Amino acid sequence: MTEGEHSVGIDASNDAHTRARYISQIQRISSTAKADISAGRASYLEAAKYCHVMRNQVMEEYRKLTSEQGLAKAEEIKKTPPSLADLFERYAQQLFDCSYQNLSAEQQQRIHHEVIEASGRSNAEV
Repeated sequence: MTEGEHSVGIDASNDAHTRARYISQIQRISSTAKADISAGRASYLEAAKYCHVMRNQVMEEYRKLTSEQGLAKAEEIKKTPPSLADLFERYAQQLFDCSYQNLSAEQQQRIHHEVIEASGRSNAEV
């Protein structure tokens, strides 16, 4: 095994460990938000905002720990995270085929719930 091959193997192993820690952390963020809603400490909108901010912070921190190859792949898939408004629009279109602004309060809450759920899921492509 050449030195370069050994380095790539170590990078891949470190990236897998970093990825596992990242997934655990984002799942914890989503779980915390859901617990706060259940306990009446946060609304769905507040929890969605929290999840969006925290997931983006966690993603940024874990990307600093990722190898150059792993970071290149991650950034190829998602260079920058979408804004919260963009997520609201995306889920509104997917779930209701309608703009977020035209949804009822109940439908908007469903969108917020979807953002909270999605914040705990990782992209399997990375």
